[in-house]
Amino acid sequence: MLGHGFLGTMEGMEEEAKNYDDKVVTFEFHDGQNDINTQINQLENMAQKGIDGLVIFPTDTKAIIPTMVKLHEQGIKIVVGDYPQTPDSEDEIVWETFVGHDFKAMGEVAGRIAVADLKERGIEEPTVVYLSLPSSGEASNDRFEGFSQTIKKEFPNANIIEEGDSEGSRNSSQTLFENVLQRQKEVDIVSGHNDSLVLGAYSAAISSGKDKDIRFIGMAGDKEVLKHIQDGNESWIGEVLQDPVVLGETALKALLESLDGAELDERYPLPEPEAIIPDNISDYDWENWEWLG
Repeated sequence: MLGHGFLGTMEGMEEEAKNYDDKVVTFEFHDGQNDINTQINQLENMAQKGIDGLVIFPTDTKAIIPTMVKLHEQGIKIVVGDYPQTPDSEDEIVWETFVGHDFKAMGEVAGRIAVADLKERGIEEPTVVYLSLPSSGEASNDRFEGFSQTIKKEFPNANIIEEGDSEGSRNSSQTLFENVLQRQKEVDIVSGHNDSLVLGAYSAAISSGKDKDIRFIGMAGDKEVLKHIQDGNESWIGEVLQDPVVLGETALKALLESLDGAELDERYPLPEPEAIIPDNISDYDWENWEWLG
């Protein structure tokens, strides 16, 4: 069950299923379109059809929990992916495990890219802007925390500005960052919760004539960002890769283990996030990743 249209996650699940000769895995994928009512209806319809297990990528950190409780009562095994949930009580924790990238680690990787660039440019008291997505709750907080702490460790006097984008789109981010640039004359680095937010900020920088002075760090994986890096666009210094194919493989593996009766830990581990930078982008076959936005 996909709440964010992860083509890569679907690909990962289908590939992982080929590793089980003793099982027949039948998939039904749905895109919740980032809408809680759509996602609830999809879950209820699947439950009526009869399913054994469910991998869900929730639209936010809480709203889908009551529906998951109902499905759990029907004997359906549930694995939560991508966004960790924030239940109000122990009784609401009805999923077998959470499979998601370490969001703080993702922020730390972005922070290390920023630190390397600032040192190379000899900027001792940088101004850094991070565009967060408040609706993503803990995931957004963790990414920002990892990013800001990593920079502050090397640059204690850094001015780190967090700006929350309630909509989370490229257009809304462009408007938000245009406003930032009106009151902040100099910005050295920009990163954010996802690539749409950072690309929106980049568009704002272009329209303000400041794109050559600012460095941008993407988050999650986007074809446009990677093309900027590969083409030698000096404004783009890195992309923190959140590989949805691995996420899908791991989520299905966890679900099948739970269906076999295994008791899983609260979090099912994923590989550490990777930094794609100009020096190593040639090592990645990203142009053939069909899941890239």
